[in-house]
Amino acid sequence: MASTRPGLLLVQPLQAQWYDAAGQLLAQPPGERVPVRVVADLIEETHVRIEVPGLMGSDRASFIQVQFQTLLPDVSLCATWQPASRQPLLPKAFVLNAVGVSSQPLRTLLDEQVQQQRPVEGVWTLSYLMARWAGLQHGLPGGWLFLCLALPYGMRMVLLHDRVPVFSRLLLDLDPQQQVQEVGQTLKYLVDTRVLDRAASPGVVLMQPDPGFAEALQAQGLNLLPPVPVRHPSGVLADVLALAHGRAPGQLAPPDLRRHFLAGRARQSLHLAGAALALVAMAGLYQQAHGLLDRMRQAGQDQQQAAALNQAALALRQGIASSGMDIALLRLAMQVRESELQPGIQLPEPLWRLGQLLQAQPQADLLRMEMALVPQACASASADAGQQPAAPVESTKTWTQWSFEIRPSPALLPRARQALLDDLGRGVAGWTEWKVLADPARAESGAVIAGGQAGSADSAGTWRWCLAPRAEQESGAAEGAGS
Repeated sequence: MASTRPGLLLVQPLQAQWYDAAGQLLAQPPGERVPVRVVADLIEETHVRIEVPGLMGSDRASFIQVQFQTLLPDVSLCATWQPASRQPLLPKAFVLNAVGVSSQPLRTLLDEQVQQQRPVEGVWTLSYLMARWAGLQHGLPGGWLFLCLALPYGMRMVLLHDRVPVFSRLLLDLDPQQQVQEVGQTLKYLVDTRVLDRAASPGVVLMQPDPGFAEALQAQGLNLLPPVPVRHPSGVLADVLALAHGRAPGQLAPPDLRRHFLAGRARQSLHLAGAALALVAMAGLYQQAHGLLDRMRQAGQDQQQAAALNQAALALRQGIASSGMDIALLRLAMQVRESELQPGIQLPEPLWRLGQLLQAQPQADLLRMEMALVPQACASASADAGQQPAAPVESTKTWTQWSFEIRPSPALLPRARQALLDDLGRGVAGWTEWKVLADPARAESGAVIAGGQAGSADSAGTWRWCLAPRAEQESGAAEGAGS
């Protein structure tokens, strides 16, 4: 974006005037791509009150939209004083104060800004900015206030109730006497239309102090409040126009007008964020340069050590081959040694299958698991289950035995416990490369769901499976039948 200081366009019935950020009039409009804030001070301004019942969600939004179309028909620029964040979260009735501006010249000016590629930051009414100015003055009381702002082309009058604008009027007359009469007639009109109670005495605030005008209002018996000090060097109008920014209530600009402005802000933020990230990346690269060199040296040393280990392993293989040693016999000796030292048995595949089984059954806990080479596979497990152990085969060969114990959760009911046992039994039976020699699912045979003493006695027990490699058992059975 070309500039970060937006221009301000005051749209009035007589002409449109450009102001800078300091509230000074500009002889020429700002250049292209300069963001612009638009303040409308037109006669075609309507204030409405929307009473929303206890609705929520889309029903509430639809009701508010229908009320807008009913109270402000064919008004494209409209907004509420209360933001959406102040609406109750619960289905509770509340009131919204809204304003609408129906002006074809204003829409034409907005279209011209878009054609000239000026991002429109927002559109506000001067009456809402005056109400915001009154809310920032700590010396003004609450209740009913009647604001009068003298303008180069007339006077804007705004009625506030508890700092909320409910009525406004633009007077295009510079005669002080006529302005004094119009202030009194406007208050009388508000009483006649029951906007004000007859007993109410709103405080009149002259935003631009004028002694002669104040005396004329007091002569009519109006409740004139003490003047508010002017803070801005360019006058109260510049102070009010300075309140037109993104946090001001009553944003009239539709999304399609603000999209270009928001896209420009997002583009600028992305450019700044990209530059910041580039600086951070450069600083990180500078700080990590020495560390990267050290890691490269360490990697070189690791490669040298790996090459040395490979050479040592190759030399060991060559030494074993040249010595004439029987590799098969050496491997058998190592296997026998592993059978004596239980941690030496290879367990990756069985452990993987057992882990998958337990992961699918979170109510089962693994108590113990072991794999060993024994003279007869699962002999003790068959005896514990009440089965007749097979006669030992007269052979010096050892057999692989894999056994594990699983305990069900104590909180399980008997039927759930039996279902868990059946699921575990089906899972173990699905291991085609293993033969189940001791299966607690067959041993219990449905006694868990029988209830009574048997069910209560077995509820705290454990289940032990014992398996052997299927290929090893089939080869052993074939050898026994051949002998």
